[in-house]
Amino acid sequence: MSVNMLRSHSSPDLFLHEHINQVFTAMQGIFSWHSESLITSEIREICQKLSCCHDLGKGSSAFQEYIADPERFLEENDPLDKSHTPLSFFLTISKAEQEKRDSLETLLLCACIYGHHGGLPLLPPRCGQSGKQKTLDQFAAGRMYKILCTQIENTDYAALEKETDVPLTGLSSDKKMFLKISRFLKNHLFSSLRKLSVDDAVIFRLKTQLSFSILLEADKAFLAVKNSDLYLKRDPRFWQSQWIDLFIGNPEDTEVNRLRQKAKKAVQESIANNRQDFIQSLTAPTGLGKTLLAADWALRNRELSIAEVHYPPKIIVVMPFLSIIDQTSGVYKKLLEFGTDKPDGSWFLTSHSLSDREYSPEMEDNEAGFFIDTWRTELIITTYDQFLMSLVDPKARYQMRFHNLCDSLIIMDEVQSLPCHMWQLLNTVFKYLADTCNTKILLMSATLPPFVKDARPLLENYKDYFIFRRYKFIFKHGGSQNINDFCEKIGKRLINWLEIGERVLITLNTRKSAGMVFDYLQKLWPEEYQDIKAFFISADVTPKDRLKKIEEIKKGRPCIVVSTQCIEAGVDIDMSLIIRDFAPWDSLVQIAGRCNREGERGEFLTVEIADLSDDKGKRYSEMIYDIIHLNVTRHIIGDRDTISEHETLAFSEEYFDRLNSAKDTGKKHLERFAYWEEDVSIHELLRGDKMQHTFLVIEQDRELLNKMKQIKDIEDRWKRRDAWRKLAGRIASISVSIFARYGFKPEEIASNQMGQWILHDGYYDSESGLKIDSIYADKNNVSIIF
Repeated sequence: MSVNMLRSHSSPDLFLHEHINQVFTAMQGIFSWHSESLITSEIREICQKLSCCHDLGKGSSAFQEYIADPERFLEENDPLDKSHTPLSFFLTISKAEQEKRDSLETLLLCACIYGHHGGLPLLPPRCGQSGKQKTLDQFAAGRMYKILCTQIENTDYAALEKETDVPLTGLSSDKKMFLKISRFLKNHLFSSLRKLSVDDAVIFRLKTQLSFSILLEADKAFLAVKNSDLYLKRDPRFWQSQWIDLFIGNPEDTEVNRLRQKAKKAVQESIANNRQDFIQSLTAPTGLGKTLLAADWALRNRELSIAEVHYPPKIIVVMPFLSIIDQTSGVYKKLLEFGTDKPDGSWFLTSHSLSDREYSPEMEDNEAGFFIDTWRTELIITTYDQFLMSLVDPKARYQMRFHNLCDSLIIMDEVQSLPCHMWQLLNTVFKYLADTCNTKILLMSATLPPFVKDARPLLENYKDYFIFRRYKFIFKHGGSQNINDFCEKIGKRLINWLEIGERVLITLNTRKSAGMVFDYLQKLWPEEYQDIKAFFISADVTPKDRLKKIEEIKKGRPCIVVSTQCIEAGVDIDMSLIIRDFAPWDSLVQIAGRCNREGERGEFLTVEIADLSDDKGKRYSEMIYDIIHLNVTRHIIGDRDTISEHETLAFSEEYFDRLNSAKDTGKKHLERFAYWEEDVSIHELLRGDKMQHTFLVIEQDRELLNKMKQIKDIEDRWKRRDAWRKLAGRIASISVSIFARYGFKPEEIASNQMGQWILHDGYYDSESGLKIDSIYADKNNVSIIF
């Protein structure tokens, strides 16, 4: 008797066995790009099972009807009827229960199969907890129960066995089987995970994510890249550490440059002597050239690995702010110019909201987009958001990248910006990413928090480098100062600054207080000094304007800059005077790093620390920062009127030690990750839960609106999605975001078009940003915009 053949896809036209073969072929390609210590025989066996079982549900008659005529099926049926992941899950777990397979491996397989079109599923909340997200035990919840019953009864198991090579005879499909599976989940799979220690549970979670990531990429590989040779052939790109010497050239003989050369030599010796240290730290004063030291660390580690692996490890550079990504990307691009004439995306990609989606001019859009999404390159420069979502967020679109975090070299810059409540989670995940996934991690900062306990200093005598005397803090004690009084006092200093050609940076804690100071100075600005520019930089200035202003400031001419804290970390500008509203110690040190950066302006230039409040006496620092961070800062400063740069390291160490004792360092977030429980989003972990609103300043790109309308009219949803993604960088470059209290109504200043708030003309100015403070105030005349 002949057996029917089952189809998997209609475009391209594929039978199920063909798709399974393609998936496993793609998996083998991924295996070849990684080390044998990562891709163990266990991982290979798990992936082979996933390739065979992940689409078992496509054997249902409903799915086969859908593939035969998608439009007609969707006109006559509920789209849910064609679902295939719940049935794939049910058949896989039924077989595992019947054969009494290992509980943890079964959990891994079932989770990957059930989640491969959405994300790794969660476990149900424990007793006393509540959750909003769908969990693994809800595979047959609601209408899905009846649909599954129908699918089970109307599946051609003989054809399915032939297509997948998975024996499915003897599986029961009665109602008792659903109850049996639910008990098996709860009493065996879930309990097996919860019995693990936190450390063992994290190791299991990372193994699951590795398997899931390989499945996700392989499942889409030959659908996105039609030419299998193009996907499977990956030519290694060899970066050379000598390019850094060519980049540096022959610098002037200054104190800063001598210290940079000393640090470079020490880093090279440390790399050669400590190859088995997989987590390292680089603590060094601002201006020592940490970007190039980290590049040296990465390139030398790649060179040392060539004898051991066919493909040198990827370099992943992670940064907290878009403003410094552009700066760092420029350094790596210049390094590449010493080694190749035409670097394309296979050499180097940036992955963030402003990055273009260009990979290679010879590639079709869908192929290029797939390579970009899967980080198919030698160097990725990305944001904390993108990196941390790839590391711990269960969503499939982020987990597809996870295997690229393994066998890689990860550089995390400005790690002091990570909130305390993520310390325990990252400490444990980094430890096992290094131990079990063969990943080397370098953590960098001028004020390094002690959250990764096993990190070995790359500069072992790093304290010897904190000898600069470029600036000193001057603290204004004696209570907070009203913002209006502060404006008057700096207004009186304005003429003197202009006369002597100062480069002044005034950094405030809120966009409202920064806007007040900038407007006040603008009103006082004398006609005869119009050649000296004033710049306003905050999050409600579009990235397009913000980056343009930073480039102007870098030119070194006299200027006055008023900003929020978005400029404080990593932006390579050199100012002669800084005035900063009070903030946590690490923020104060970061902003001070913009003062006398090259040390060429003399010694002990001034970084004034004010303590500003609004008309109601509320400190702006307390509107933005955690009160514990502020109190610890006040405690370590004490009654000191001045602190010089060479003293800052001791204060930084005391600051983080006290925070480690006083703050919640995130045990609950670690446990939620380890045991697959619901947690808040990465965005909320990094930035809190304030209400954010984003607007497009369409006057900066009028043609963009027409392009968005054209995309909206594209009928094919996948082509429409790709078109939107290609436009994402252009949209982000003219976007501004605000945080607002309850009562803010975006529709009063913008119109909602195609899911975007298009700001009305007149509410934005390139010099001062959003112009809405005077419109929105509560009954006490307090702005509801932060």
